[in-house]
Amino acid sequence: MINVSDKSQCCGCWACENICPKKCITMKEDHEGFRYPEIDEDSCINCGLCERVCPIKLPKQNDDVPLSYVVQHKNSNILRTSTSGGFFTSIAKYAIEKGGVVFGATFDVNMELRHSYSDTLEGCKKFRGSKYVQSLIGDTYKQAKSFLDSGRMVVFSGTPCQIAGLYGFLKERIYENLITVDLVCHGVPSPLLFRKYISFYEKKGKSKIINYLSRDKYYGYDYSTATIFFDNKKKQYHKGMEADIMLRLYFKNICSRPSCYNCHFKTLNRVSDFTIFDCWNAQSVSKKFSRNGATNVFIHTPKGQLVFDKIKEDFLFASSQINYIIEHDGLMIKHFVPVNSERDEFFNDLNKQDIKYIENKYLNNSNLKKICAFLKPFLYRIGIFKMYMMYKNRCIK
Repeated sequence: MINVSDKSQCCGCWACENICPKKCITMKEDHEGFRYPEIDEDSCINCGLCERVCPIKLPKQNDDVPLSYVVQHKNSNILRTSTSGGFFTSIAKYAIEKGGVVFGATFDVNMELRHSYSDTLEGCKKFRGSKYVQSLIGDTYKQAKSFLDSGRMVVFSGTPCQIAGLYGFLKERIYENLITVDLVCHGVPSPLLFRKYISFYEKKGKSKIINYLSRDKYYGYDYSTATIFFDNKKKQYHKGMEADIMLRLYFKNICSRPSCYNCHFKTLNRVSDFTIFDCWNAQSVSKKFSRNGATNVFIHTPKGQLVFDKIKEDFLFASSQINYIIEHDGLMIKHFVPVNSERDEFFNDLNKQDIKYIENKYLNNSNLKKICAFLKPFLYRIGIFKMYMMYKNRCIK
């Protein structure tokens, strides 16, 4: 049976729970908010399936160089509501039009991020946008296999460990009707932290929160913001990375899952068909791209290339030099973040204190930080933010 004695060796992918024939594995939350398998030993038959499907126990992928493209959707509305260039929406559309289903992460009514599926284009909209929290896979691996076995096309998106977990669960069986998309990942922050963050802003805003995006284009692609959607639509929350508590703690490398600090899946080549991530320097690849967001796309399989060729009419695209892309946009493809020395103390405090205490203790709230947090939204409101960004970008060049 699987035994997680070292939490850095469990990525929380749920493959073991999905594969267990006796249903004696439950993913239980620990004091940091992360879930790990707990075994009912009385029910366990020691079949060993849980160990065999664990993606961390599978051989690490190599660094074979994939095909590399930059992509930007032609539909302005899709581009606006996507985190980067809208590539995932094109894949979802392709599958839905073939009678398939699409799996992705979305918040439930309790603002808990869960994997689910949709077989409509409208339903797939909820999967757009970055959500820097690890989703609960639940039984979606089983659902995906059921659809695959019935002959329906399946698109499954997720973090690299979740995609590897899916393939582990499928026992690496080849399904021609399966398309997988993984994301370049900085790590997954604590769901406990996220719950406290949501609770704080619900109380502050006196309104229930119904959705959250870690990165939104409210101020444009060059100034990505965390956006909270309240039930009271008059309430507004749009804060940049220098102001939002959740994002600041996330990029302080203090709140990620233990396995993220030594990630098994930080390889150039991946088990997925596609790897996608932001392309901040799209215009340096080709002048045909606007500054409204673009996606770096790595294609790992012949099936991925076939799908790309069938959907490429939806977007502008250009081939890219992979070394340049990694240097400018993709350092997290192969690198993992260092453990913050205050991490243990942080989680001790997180279990005892409110989010304001955490903010005041672990984040720099100097006057300079406050000025920076105020300046960009102010420039946006008075209508000169685009001019500021154009001047800034010219100076950088």
